[in-house]
Amino acid sequence: MERLTLDEQLSAAAMARHWVCEQCPSEHLPEARRWIAELLTSELVSNALEHGRGPVVLTLTHDAEGIVVGISDGEAKGPALRTQLPGATEGRGIALVDALSTTWGVYRSRQAEAAGGPSGGVDAAVSWPQPDEDDTRQATAAGKTVWFHLATG
Repeated sequence: MERLTLDEQLSAAAMARHWVCEQCPSEHLPEARRWIAELLTSELVSNALEHGRGPVVLTLTHDAEGIVVGISDGEAKGPALRTQLPGATEGRGIALVDALSTTWGVYRSRQAEAAGGPSGGVDAAVSWPQPDEDDTRQATAAGKTVWFHLATG
């Protein structure tokens, strides 16, 4: 699992997009699908910076089936998929993640679960490895990891 800790600055989403593409060999994600990985990473990092608490930790794993990108932060409350009104000017990020990823979900840290927060992900059947809380303790001490899977084709 590759890992990058992002500073809370305006350039973090751009840095995350570039890092995901650098870490993802073309055999795990064809060039034609990389723009989707860049877009979804940018959306989730932007959400973590706007609604979460830092630091923000980005993780990436890949296998023959595709990639899994996780964005961890210190806020226990996760995103929700909402119905979009045609005139809405915000709130489409998770709808994009839902529409373009193979699947996605949210894992809460053990501390967030103990405080009464829900655990698990949107799709509990997906076997996404939960982040090692010892490695991401600062980012997920009372927080969560929002992740998406993107299939190779």
